[in-house]
Amino acid sequence: MSASLEVLVTCDSSNTLWTCCVWDPHTGTSLMTYKGGGTAEARTLSFIGNDYLAAVEKTKPVLHIWPLNSHQTVQGMRFILPGKCSALAITRDGAYIAAGINEKIYLWQTSSGNLLTIINRHYQKVVLLKFTPDGRYFVSAAEDGMVMVWMLATVSAHPEVDLVMQTSAGQHDPVYIFSDHSLPVTDMCISKTGLHGRLFTVSSDRTCKVYDLACGEMLLNLVFDVPLSSIALDVLELNVFVGTAEGKIHQQSLTNPPRNRDLLVNTDTNCPTFTFHGDAVTSLSVSLDGETLLSASHDEHVILWHIPSRQPIRTIRHKGSVTNAFFTVNYPAIFKQEFTPSVILHSLERTLERDSDEVTEIEVFTNRKIKFWPESNGDSELSLNSTELQNEFKLKEAAVKEEIDKLKSINANLYAFSVQKELQSISFANNNKSKKNKRKNRES
Repeated sequence: MSASLEVLVTCDSSNTLWTCCVWDPHTGTSLMTYKGGGTAEARTLSFIGNDYLAAVEKTKPVLHIWPLNSHQTVQGMRFILPGKCSALAITRDGAYIAAGINEKIYLWQTSSGNLLTIINRHYQKVVLLKFTPDGRYFVSAAEDGMVMVWMLATVSAHPEVDLVMQTSAGQHDPVYIFSDHSLPVTDMCISKTGLHGRLFTVSSDRTCKVYDLACGEMLLNLVFDVPLSSIALDVLELNVFVGTAEGKIHQQSLTNPPRNRDLLVNTDTNCPTFTFHGDAVTSLSVSLDGETLLSASHDEHVILWHIPSRQPIRTIRHKGSVTNAFFTVNYPAIFKQEFTPSVILHSLERTLERDSDEVTEIEVFTNRKIKFWPESNGDSELSLNSTELQNEFKLKEAAVKEEIDKLKSINANLYAFSVQKELQSISFANNNKSKKNKRKNRES
C-alpha cells in the first residue's frame, strides 16, 4: 500500500495497456490499472463512493465500472446507456448518476437503476456535468454556451407530487440559467461550499466567468487573448488556474478584485504563467497541500508543477492524448484483495416508466452493526449480566410498588379530608337554616 495521502488518476486516448491508471505523485510509479473499458470519454472519469471507479467509453454507449481492487470491470452486469455519452457526474456518496447524452440529461438512482428523469433544456450537446460537494445540486454546461444549475430533489421528484409544478418529463425549471458565453463551455469548477460558493466557467470565447451561486449573479469576467480549455481552484480558493488551447496555464489571484466586473488579463506582464505543454491543456487539478499543480494535455504529458516557483517537478508520459487527470485521496480499497462494497449497483434503465402501477422494492444489505442489545464476551459475562438485570428489575419493582402504596395513602387521605369538609359545610348550612326558621317563628 502506498504511503501517500493522495494519488493521481489518469486516462488517455490510447487504450493499449489500460483504460485508467492510478499513480503515486511522489515517485511517478503506477499503483493500479483498470482495463477493458476502451477509450474513456473526456471528463467522465469518476468515483462511485469509496468502492468503484466509473468511466464512459468514447465510441460506445456503455458505462464501465471497476471495483477499486480489480483490474477487470464488474462481472455479471452491463451498464448500457440510451446513447453515446458526452458528460458524466456521480454524487460523492454514489447514490445518483447523471449523464449527458446529446442535448439531454439523464438521471439515475444507483441502487435501483431507476431512470428518474430526462431533462431537455439545452439546445446543443451537453459537455459538462458536475455535482456540488453536498450532492444537493448539479451544474450542466453545453456547446450552446449555456450553464444551468439544477436542484436534485426537484428534478428527481415524481410529477404527481403537488409541490412540484411539472406537467411532463423533462420540463424542469433550473435554479439558475447563465447564458453569458457566446461559444461552447469547455470546463468549469465549483467551490467546496456548493450553492453558498462560486461557480467558475471557461469557454472557447476566451473568457473565464465567476458566478455567485447564492444570488445567481456574475461577479467577474476575465477576458484572455486565447481560447480557454480548462480551469481549477487551489485549496483555499484564493487563486484560479486557467489552461489555454495553446498549452499555457495562467494563474489569476482572486484576493485583489478589479474595480470593474470585466477585466482584460494581460498574460505577458502581470499574470504568472506555467509554460511547458505544446498543445491544449485538457485537465487541471491542485493537490491537497496546495503546493502541487497537475496539468494534462493533448501532447501526451501529465506534468506536476511546484506552484510557488512555477517549475515542473515531475513528468508522466502517456501513449495518447490525456483525457482525464486529477488528484484524489488514496482509497484503501485499491490495495485490498477482498473488500465488501457499501454501494449497491444495478443495471441502468433506458426508458422512463413513471406512470406504471408496479412498485419497485429494493432490498438493501448493510454491514453496519446496530448496537441494540448489550454485547457479551462469554457465558459467564452473559449470566452475570442477566443476574444484575434481575436484581435491578426487582429493585425497580419494589420502588414502584412503594410509590404506588404511597400514592394510594395520599389519595385516601385526600378523599377522607374532602368528605369531612363536605359534611361540615352541610351541617353548617343546616344550622343556619334552623336559626332563620326560629327567628321567623318568634317574629310572627
